[in-house]
Amino acid sequence: MEVIEITDKNIDEMISKNKKVVIDCYADWCGPCKMLSPILDELAQEKEDINFYKINVDDNDATVSKYRIMSIPALLIFEDGKLATTSVGLKSKQELKEIIK
Repeated sequence: MEVIEITDKNIDEMISKNKKVVIDCYADWCGPCKMLSPILDELAQEKEDINFYKINVDDNDATVSKYRIMSIPALLIFEDGKLATTSVGLKSKQELKEIIK
């Protein structure tokens, strides 16, 4: 699978229709976000049972407000439609595997 771009308009649908979801909250100007992106691309290829999405915080104020995103990169991890955990900051691939398992 690949990491799919979502917006305020379809985020709730993506969360509710998939068992496990990881959402990368990023901005184009964010250096650590750019470094995290290829790691998430790799994980999306490896973890077929998890849906990976990304959402641009500069263009999606409702999501930023709803999940109180103050720092990026931020990962929102949902299980069965509920927010299970969040992760803020750049993490290694191994650290991310531990967080999302």
